[in-house]
Amino acid sequence: MSSLEVVLADVAAERRAQERIWGVQEFPDGTGPEYEARADEAKAEVGASSKRGRLTWRHILTEEFYEALAESDPVRLRTELVQTAAVAVQWIQSLDRRHGGSPHATTANTADGREKLVRDRIPEIIERAGRTPEARVAEDGEFETFLRAKLYEEAGEYVSSGDPAELADILEVVHALAAVHGLDQAELEHLRAAKAAERGGFTARLVLRTRPTAD
Repeated sequence: MSSLEVVLADVAAERRAQERIWGVQEFPDGTGPEYEARADEAKAEVGASSKRGRLTWRHILTEEFYEALAESDPVRLRTELVQTAAVAVQWIQSLDRRHGGSPHATTANTADGREKLVRDRIPEIIERAGRTPEARVAEDGEFETFLRAKLYEEAGEYVSSGDPAELADILEVVHALAAVHGLDQAELEHLRAAKAAERGGFTARLVLRTRPTAD
């Protein structure tokens, strides 16, 4: 295998390990123009370091990383993330050339595990299966955070499997989030209907083409 194939195989193995532990994860991007100043600073540092003969992989990866953070358009963001990943791969190849390749130890599940929100009867189901559940009640300040994470988890499972039964799980989380915001199901339906009256639904199957704006 070439050095590139070795690194990409390690990256693929790491992704598989992450998915075994955490499943399909979905989070908001959290990027936008508020990072443009940092991207400009990182680019200037690359130029200055290059002129002084002190350019490092850290400089290059930092520039690519902040350029990705500064993007909100999904097409451009994807391009920048691919470029960032490519630089990280180059850096690993450079490490291997200088220090010799070493077997990659993929992420392993920790003894402490991780916490996630589950349906109310899950501990009971675990007990009936002969196991001892480790569960606690979420504090007021963290409950919404757990619900948001659960919404991404359930949406990711539907996107991954296409199973319409997953939509029921999404709906359950939506109702719980609505309750956190003081909305009952009737009020939530009223908001949905009002938006549908103003903007329409999705019955027409309209697909709008968007184009990146010029710099």
